[in-house]
Amino acid sequence: MERNPLIVVSSRIDTAARQANARGGVTSDHSNIATALRHAEEADIGCAIVDCHDDASEAASREAGAYCVRTDLSELPRTHNYKLPSGLARVAQTVARFDRFCNHDLIIHMPEHFADIDARYLRALMYPLASNEVAMATLAGPLSPDMNDDAAKVAVTWNEDRKVYVMPEAKIGTIGQFSRDSAKFKTGDVCAHIPVYLYRRSALDRIVREPPSDRELEENIEAIRVLDLGLRVEALHVPDGPKGLIPDPTAAYD
Repeated sequence: MERNPLIVVSSRIDTAARQANARGGVTSDHSNIATALRHAEEADIGCAIVDCHDDASEAASREAGAYCVRTDLSELPRTHNYKLPSGLARVAQTVARFDRFCNHDLIIHMPEHFADIDARYLRALMYPLASNEVAMATLAGPLSPDMNDDAAKVAVTWNEDRKVYVMPEAKIGTIGQFSRDSAKFKTGDVCAHIPVYLYRRSALDRIVREPPSDRELEENIEAIRVLDLGLRVEALHVPDGPKGLIPDPTAAYD
């Protein structure tokens, strides 16, 4: 089946930016947007746009030559005690505004703070969705000694028969659980979660219509909602990761 992916690079919403917004001041620098956009375009799997949220991120996006969709964060519902605007709701709103006729059937969400991601990862991320049963795919990598103990992790059952021809050293498996506490995993190989996501468009539309579960709110990991809906989620293991791609846990909803 022919695929038409859309890569959405979202500007980072960090604590400094939120505080500056509240004061009516200037938000933080967004110099990573150009790098993130370049890597998204290097992947050569579809068009890339930038979801910006303030004057600084919009200016950085336009300077990089990006097509911009500006998100008004006040329009995103701050329900369920989210500390930050929901990343799922944000990307779904951006996609709906940019592609209202549903020309793109796959959506890759790449936060600005993953600017140094290898473009091969984005190409290889297409492989888990070869099966129509898979609703979402994400990246996983080896646990790092310097990783924050509270960083998100995944438990994965690997399928050694699956081949990733654009990245032979990678492998694909089915995620059984997300958590920040490794002790909660009963089965599967425990890996670091790298929150770059590929959604099937129809699945994304369904996911954002559902409220988060108590478990999602407790862990502060939105991807748990996908599993709670009974949808299949797969991971692409990148053996050279995470190489600094694991963000601060408080930025999980950026």
